[in-house]
Formats: sequence, structure tokens, C-alpha cells
Amino acid sequence: MLSELENAICTRIDQDADDIVAFLQALVRCPTIAPEDAGTTVDGFRQHQSIVRQLLEELDFSVESWEIDPTLLPNFAGCGVETSRNLANMPVVVGIRNSSGNGHSLLLNGHYDVVPPGDEKNWLYPPFSATLVDGKVYGRGTCDMKGGIAAMLQALKSIKEAGIKLNGKVIVQVVPEEEASCMGTLSACQHSDCQAEAAIIPEPTSLDILLAMRGNVSGKIIVYGRAGHADYVVQPHWSEGGAVNAIYKSVKIIEGLEELTREWSLVPEKQHKYIHPDAVMPTVIHGGDWMVKYPEKVEIIFEANHLPATKDLLGEIAEKVQAIANTDPWMKAHPPVIIPNNPIYGAEITEDAPIVQHMVEVSRELGVTPKFIGTDSLTDAVHLINYAKVPTISIGPSRSRSHKINEYIDVSELILHTKILAVAMMRWCGIARG
Repeated sequence: MLSELENAICTRIDQDADDIVAFLQALVRCPTIAPEDAGTTVDGFRQHQSIVRQLLEELDFSVESWEIDPTLLPNFAGCGVETSRNLANMPVVVGIRNSSGNGHSLLLNGHYDVVPPGDEKNWLYPPFSATLVDGKVYGRGTCDMKGGIAAMLQALKSIKEAGIKLNGKVIVQVVPEEEASCMGTLSACQHSDCQAEAAIIPEPTSLDILLAMRGNVSGKIIVYGRAGHADYVVQPHWSEGGAVNAIYKSVKIIEGLEELTREWSLVPEKQHKYIHPDAVMPTVIHGGDWMVKYPEKVEIIFEANHLPATKDLLGEIAEKVQAIANTDPWMKAHPPVIIPNNPIYGAEITEDAPIVQHMVEVSRELGVTPKFIGTDSLTDAVHLINYAKVPTISIGPSRSRSHKINEYIDVSELILHTKILAVAMMRWCGIARG
């Protein structure tokens, strides 16, 4: 049951609904599209972080900001670091407010980069207009995840304006690059204090509690052939110098990857309560360079996602590719080559973790019955859980509208989410007396 003080905070949040919406609109109107090749000067990134920094300073946080140099990040198995990626002009902002009390410490993390809006003609309203219509705010990033950022920051603002002092340390991380590599949160954890007893990421979850996420392995498989004149239908055997069509050979590899995913779906150790089994999928293919020439090389770009417990998915993929090559005399003699990107680990926490049970209780008292869920993608929680060793959950607005045209957030959902986070902070950190 909500206390008198908690009810008062919820009433204040209702009264401040227009201001909360206006704050979200200001964030959405800063275009912060995660570039395919990051580093392009985009004023929206700096403008967004200026808004965040100003509010954190008003809330008495000690704030620092910096740009990420991937070459200075810790590089280890599962980190996902891409040292060649340019992250200039995409600042990280971290705020820390210490407490002399003995309450639990809490870390709040949100990413402000968004996916491209696509063809803007397909949107009802311009994707960065943050148009408010019929109780909905439309715009890219409204639910993934500037709505969550607005909720967590406005919850802190409501607590302070009510004259309430939290009894535990609070850390706020607002980071770029979650949509591409998660290096923003890794940098925040490396660069500044991230020691907390729990963390909340207000990612879109439809107000369910996200506990588990798959890791990722990606890269390319190069399949070789031998050039020759394509109009010469009859070729000598390859052992006698004849041409070999790399596209035909690559089909065997692609079919093998599909078969591998089917095999994984049937293996008991690849099953999980909240996320799907391991899977690998070819997503881009390049091959050949002239219409009347045998293609001598095909590159298959692949993406593979795996359970947190999977140890060496790349090794399993390589074993399958080699097994296929061994059935084909040409490929056995000229084996395909796998060039991986830096993989990123999966992560999960248990249902009985204190922050999980805490959030279940708070949500129920505010009229929400959350389910435990996982995601087949990943979030910045992978670094908070694995690298910083902070038990982390995600809870936020509707996940069904992420990355779609006409993305929006219901104002009622935004306000409810703000209340849940505010009450959760007050109970987790405790209230300073006197």
C-alpha cells in the first residue's frame, strides 16, 4: 500500500503532467540518429545532452560529460568494442548525487540515440516534431527510449521539488550508441563511478520486467570460387584449372546456417524460459563483379544471437561451416574464411534478485501486474550486469512501437511510468529524515 508521502508524489506527478510531456518533447526534437558510421557532426546529440546536464545540475547532481574514444575502452571477450568506430560529437553525461545516509544505492541508465526514421512521408507527423495529438506524443525515440529518460529524470525532479531527500546514492547515465554497439554504457562504467546495489534501465518493456537478453556474434564468411568466362558453359574440372562459381558454393553455406539454427532449436541446453534459442542468420550477401565472369568470391554477412550461457557460438558456427566444406572437394581444398566482429555477451539476473522483487511490489501497488520477460536482442544492461556487476532490470513503456513508423508514447503511460520510477526510488534508496 502506498504511503501518504508516496501518494503525494504521485499527485504531484499528475499535476506536473504538462511539464513532463514538454520535457519529453524537447528531447525528441533533438535528432539523435545513430549513424551507420558514427562521428558525423550532429547538433542534436549535443543539444540533447545539454538539456539533460542542465536538469541534473538543477537536481544537485555532480555532472561530468565526455566523448568516447573506443581505442581507450577495455577490450575483452564479449565487450563488443569496435575500435575503428568514430564516436565524436556523441557525448556521454553522467550525474552522481551522493548521500550520507545508509539507503540502497541506485543507478539509472538510458540511451538517447535512436534508429533512423526511414521515409518521412510515411509518418503522420514529422518524426522529430514530437507532436501531441489525442493524448499521444508522436516522434522517433518517444518510446525507445527518450520516454524512459524523461520518466526517470522527471521522477527525480518531482522528488526534489517535494522536498524529499533520498537516503542512498543515485547515479544517472545518459549515453549514446546502444542502437549500434553499447559502447556508451561501457565508457560510462569505465570512466566514472558505477558502483550501485541495483540498476534500472527504462527501456520499452510494456511495463513488464526484463530479466534476460541474448548476446550477439556477427561477421562475414568469405566463400571462394575461381574466375572464368561465364559464356563457356563447359569448363574443365577445377582440379584441371576450370572455373568455379562461388555463388553456387555459398548457397551450401547459407543452407547450412539455416540448418544449424534448426539444430539449435532442438538442443535442450539451448532452451531458455524467457528468450529464444541461439540462431544465426545471413543478412547481406555480396558476390561477383561482372555479368559474364564466374564469381570468384562471395561474402556472406551474418548475425547470430545466443543465450547468456552459450560460451562459443562463433566456434559452433565455424565447426558447421567446416563440416559443410568437407563435403565439397573444392571447398575442402579452398575452405571458407570467417572474419568475426567483436562479439558482445548476453546477460540475465534471477527472478529473486532484490531489485526484481522490489519493482514487482511497487508496480502492483500502482495498478500494474508485470510479467518477467526477456529480449532476443540486447540492451546496455549487458555491461551493467557483466562488467560493472550491478544487478539490472529494464522497465518502461510499450515495446510494440519501437523502431516503427509513427512511433509514439501515450501520455498516460508516460505519467504512470514516472510514478513507478519515483516510488521505486523512494523505497529503494529510502527517505532521509530530519
